[in-house]
Amino acid sequence: MKFAATLKAGTPVIVEGRIKPETYTADGVEHKTFSIKPDCIRKIDYSAPNEANNNKAAKPAKKTK
Repeated sequence: MKFAATLKAGTPVIVEGRIKPETYTADGVEHKTFSIKPDCIRKIDYSAPNEANNNKAAKPAKKTK
C-alpha cells in the first residue's frame, strides 16, 4: 500500500483487514507471531472536529432513593 509508506512513525491510523497467525522456529524454540493483511488504512485526524465533540454529552441520570 503506497499510502502507508507516506505515514510517519506514531501517526494514528485505523486498519481494516485480516489477522494472519504465523509460527517459526529459531534456535530450537517455536515462536508465534501475527501479521495484518490490510484491506484499508485510514489516517486519523484528531485536529478535525467530529460530531461527538459538537453535541453536548448526555449527563448521567441522577440516582433516586
